Amino acid sequence: MAERDRERIYLIPRWAGLVLGTAVLAVFALGYVSPATRGLTQVLGITLMVASVVVLIQSNENLRGIDIVGCRSLPASAGEDVVLELTLRNRSRSERVGIWVGEGISWRRFWKSNRGPRVWVPLIAAEGTRIIRLPIPTSKRGRFPVPTLWISSVLPYGLGFAWKVVASCGTYFVYPCPRGAPLNDEVAGGRFFGVKVSQGNADVTGHRNFEPGDLLSRMDWRVYARTGKLMVRTLEEGGSDEVALRWRDTDSLADDEPRLEQLSFWISECVRESRGFTLDLGSSDGHLHHRNVVACYEALAVFRGSKGEDFNGDSK
Repeated sequence: MAERDRERIYLIPRWAGLVLGTAVLAVFALGYVSPATRGLTQVLGITLMVASVVVLIQSNENLRGIDIVGCRSLPASAGEDVVLELTLRNRSRSERVGIWVGEGISWRRFWKSNRGPRVWVPLIAAEGTRIIRLPIPTSKRGRFPVPTLWISSVLPYGLGFAWKVVASCGTYFVYPCPRGAPLNDEVAGGRFFGVKVSQGNADVTGHRNFEPGDLLSRMDWRVYARTGKLMVRTLEEGGSDEVALRWRDTDSLADDEPRLEQLSFWISECVRESRGFTLDLGSSDGHLHHRNVVACYEALAVFRGSKGEDFNGDSK
């Protein structure tokens, strides 16, 4: 019972609810105008009032027991939507219908039809879970907290709008928009953007467990066929065709942001062509040296640059 009391659900009437409330007042007013029908109008008015209260209680109960128990996302390019993968859990023994999950609504746009990104969930089974994907628009790179989310509903009868607030449940990364010169293309100044490719045959030294962001070209499918486990081949240092993407190789660009966009473009090229690569940002915080694609994009997202700026905050 204590857990039930801690669950705070808000409820306000919608336009349909306001119209019904006005109709109830009109019925009672009619009874005072026409004493002959006062008994009938009072019964009708009380019946409508009780029915309205029951409907509002059902709207409240339709959200009770629903929680967000998981949130994860992959880095997204600036200007594109980052997709939050949310896991909804229904703790109650009754199914829940007609649920909206989306970004919290400010009062300034509460009554507008465009209320920001949200996802429609038609049904959540009793004591079940549901995975949904919520797109969040982005405009600049950085690491950002997941916005406050609302779980809301107007069902079962649409007379009231009920919602509950879910505090921020993690962070997401936005990396620089990939753009710039292709790998090895000649650029201004009569030189190449420096990319160092080590030549030679790949010497497999062992295996390790697959991690999100690993190149599919490194997967050992024979091991997967035998054991059912996703394993990645580890290669001897310097014995594989790897592209070394280095911060100092973009020094012909004047500002930090174009340099990061260039590195982001090179990474996207390597991923598209299934080419192995390393990333060396050579920052003052330490020698960053990544082979994991997700880790590389996250490093670009939070790179402080020569001005030491902190890229954490709001993406709006």
